[in-house]
Amino acid sequence: MSADDRGFLKDIHHVTVDYARDRYAGHPRQGGIFNFGHGEIGVIYNRATCRYEVLSDIQHDYGGYHSRAQVIMARSYDNGQTWDRANDVVIYDESAPLEVRQAFLAQGASPSVARLDINLASPDTAIYFGRTYTGEGDPPAMVTFAIRSTDRGHTWEAVPTLIRAPSGHATVHKDGHPLVQMPDGTQLASMSVGTPGGGVYLYGTDDNGLSWEPLARICQDPTGDGRPTYAGLLRLPSGRLQAYTLNIDGLRDAIQMNYSDDGGYSWSEPKPIVRWGESPWLAHRRSEHAGRGPRGKFYRSPWPLRLADGRIIVIFGRRKLPYGIGVLISEDDGRTWSSDQVLRADASTPDIGYPVATEIEPGCVFVAYYYTLDDGNNFGGTRFIAGSFFRII
Repeated sequence: MSADDRGFLKDIHHVTVDYARDRYAGHPRQGGIFNFGHGEIGVIYNRATCRYEVLSDIQHDYGGYHSRAQVIMARSYDNGQTWDRANDVVIYDESAPLEVRQAFLAQGASPSVARLDINLASPDTAIYFGRTYTGEGDPPAMVTFAIRSTDRGHTWEAVPTLIRAPSGHATVHKDGHPLVQMPDGTQLASMSVGTPGGGVYLYGTDDNGLSWEPLARICQDPTGDGRPTYAGLLRLPSGRLQAYTLNIDGLRDAIQMNYSDDGGYSWSEPKPIVRWGESPWLAHRRSEHAGRGPRGKFYRSPWPLRLADGRIIVIFGRRKLPYGIGVLISEDDGRTWSSDQVLRADASTPDIGYPVATEIEPGCVFVAYYYTLDDGNNFGGTRFIAGSFFRII
């Protein structure tokens, strides 16, 4: 089967994870997904009250809904079909008083505070990489931290690990893509840095997350006009590391991948894994789309996942009409890729995406993301967490 013929999705159906007309639930890729086995899945995302009255109600980051959001772990015991909402865990509260958040961060800056001995390789362990605002500067400076759980996310350590940006960069952040476990018991993670320069760096820990150090730069935009971000890291059975990113503006605005064969210290040049001229999305445009604004992007927030049978998929949000969730598929360890596959194309706004995914049985994938459907709320509808199941033929 050629790269042009393969990769059709089947048995697609959708579920609702978290929906209420008076709140904004979004950005699960910033939190992550944890498959603890025996049907138990945890998804971490942001949730805030939302009136859907003025634009700032739905805006992102500082001053928008993130500033009043709690970080939630929702849980399913049947591989994502239903969700036990009565036992949601609040992992972090960005709406807490500034002095409370500052005191929390200060613990991580103190070498005298005792830390838990946690095995990151344990199937019961979870880790969350958060970002918060310190109250200093205009806008306030962003601080990235990590906290760990030993009991499948039911409780979380009180002392954070502060993540430092590489020399010469002001900020660093990591989304919720899983860590890469190395044969010697150490872990790797890909993280995005801010200006100046931007780019994606490889970080490592050899003390189970008590500290994270930058090891190498994975990629940057050579034009200086754009930046790669949404980093996700895979390790193939051969030992090759692959980094999946989205390059925004500059050289290209597309999902790309590069690799390392020496444990992450040197990296190939990124190459796009998408191509123009074979779009299945055009067939999903509807008459009601006529006259609607052309803003938005073809690709956002890619999430790579290697399946048990060796195939690699990348799930992404599409923020150009028709809005939806798409999938890319490789059957040869990333050398060639299918054209876009449409998982769904019925969103009412481009404020969607940030998928997280896990394989719940061989060949069957569950993916969670935030989405919008026109339910009468302003700005195109309520922002909620949805889920989809699919198989690949």
